[in-house]
Parts: sequence; C-alpha cells; structure tokens
Amino acid sequence: MITLQIEGQTLELPPDVAVSDDAIRRVIAPLFPQAANATIQRATDGNGVTTIKLTKQAGTKGTYATILDRLKRSKPHVNPAFMLYQQLHAASALERYKPEEILTLQQRVKQAISVGEQELQATHDFLKRLQAAPGHASSIPPVGF
Repeated sequence: MITLQIEGQTLELPPDVAVSDDAIRRVIAPLFPQAANATIQRATDGNGVTTIKLTKQAGTKGTYATILDRLKRSKPHVNPAFMLYQQLHAASALERYKPEEILTLQQRVKQAISVGEQELQATHDFLKRLQAAPGHASSIPPVGF
C-alpha cells in the first residue's frame, strides 16, 4: 500500500502513479497546484507500507528591484477630492469666495467627490486582490527587515 500525505490529508495512491516524483506531481497538481514545487520524501515501514510526504515550498512572485522600478516609473497622483480640500482650506473660503462663486464650486466639489469615491473603491478592490493572493517567498528581503 502507498499513501500520500499532503496538507494534513492522507490519500491512497495506486502503485503505477507512485513510480516517480514527476508522475505524482502530474496526478496531484489538478487538486493541489502547490504540488508542482513540493519536496517529496518517501519512507517505507516494516510492514511494507510506503508513505510519500509532499511538503510545499514557497516559490518566487517577483523581485524587489522590479517592483521598485515600476513604482518609480509610475505617475504621481493625488486624489482630486483631497486636492480640492487643500485649495479651499488654504484660500480661507469665507473671505475669498463670493456666494455666486461658491455655487460654481459646487460642480467641482461634486466631481471631486465622485472621482475620489471611484479611486477609493478601486483601492479597496486592489487591496482585496492583494489579500487574496497567495504568499510567496522572495530571494531579497524587504528594506527595513
């Protein structure tokens, strides 16, 4: 009998599947994608039972230098709602703007709020995708660690 241990589960394998590590990876990969990079250890006890243990290994997701380079090349951006707030706050709106000017500012405020909310939602969506992404090891430690 041949058993496979992976992520706390024990599965029985037919002898023709357990002939090689590559054969095991091909059979298990659709159910456990992390098996592609797993370390495989075999042990046979005195009763002739072979136990194959798959231990997943962290792969790489990217390099620090590539990520930093991409961030450096990205365009600087400030949320328009924040920029409008800074302009109005710095101008001391009660002294500088007349009532008719404030009415025209309403359109800018509505537009800034709309764009700002869209950007906030996009940021939340991006963070959710990042949190859902599986972790991967890097060959370069992050700055500050």
